[in-house]
Amino acid sequence: MDPAHHTPPAGQAHVLIAVKELGRAKSRLAGRLGPQERTALVLAMLRDTLAAAAGATGIAELTVITPDPVVARVARECGAGHYTDPAGEDLDRLNAVLRAAAADAQSSSGRGPVVALQGDLPCLRPHELSAALAAARAPRSLVVDHHGTGTAALIVLDPDADLDPRFGPDSARRHRLSGAAVLTGDWPGLRLDVDTAADLDAAVRLGPGAATAAELDRIGWPGITGADRRIHRS
Repeated sequence: MDPAHHTPPAGQAHVLIAVKELGRAKSRLAGRLGPQERTALVLAMLRDTLAAAAGATGIAELTVITPDPVVARVARECGAGHYTDPAGEDLDRLNAVLRAAAADAQSSSGRGPVVALQGDLPCLRPHELSAALAAARAPRSLVVDHHGTGTAALIVLDPDADLDPRFGPDSARRHRLSGAAVLTGDWPGLRLDVDTAADLDAAVRLGPGAATAAELDRIGWPGITGADRRIHRS
């Protein structure tokens, strides 16, 4: 961890968010948004995700895992730590660096829970993450995304347990097969990660956070204007 890392109170959770290089981010939005717009949107969604996670009960520390210096700077501006991720495309590399960051957090975070959280959750509400953490009872639990195939959050309660991340295609099934329990709460903002234009439209309907709303307003995304930003952070 970088110097922003500190030791949180015992029993409080440490949230890990992995973000790839900005030049490779959100390629499935390329048909609607240019490179600079995608970059700005990724950073806006990260800011909203971090703000919501920071406001959740039971969360003591946030760390962004990234090889991108701009993402690392935004993480620090939002009060999060930074764990350096070597650049690369391989999903096993992503899972390996998540496992390494989780082990680092577990060794220095008061032996509390560790949460691997998606960084593109613009509609996340603090109470949703609080409720998911409170609902977790098994050593490892997951929150399935709104598509039913991905993993919005992976939670490990046992400080001696491996996070054992299985992110990548069909990760929800792979996490279930690895023994993680499925959490079934009504948490639409926690489940709504954004990869496609349809996901972004769904986020507009649900109500994004302030940073994402402002960026969508700037680029003129349909359904959101400066006079109509449905923002709910409680």
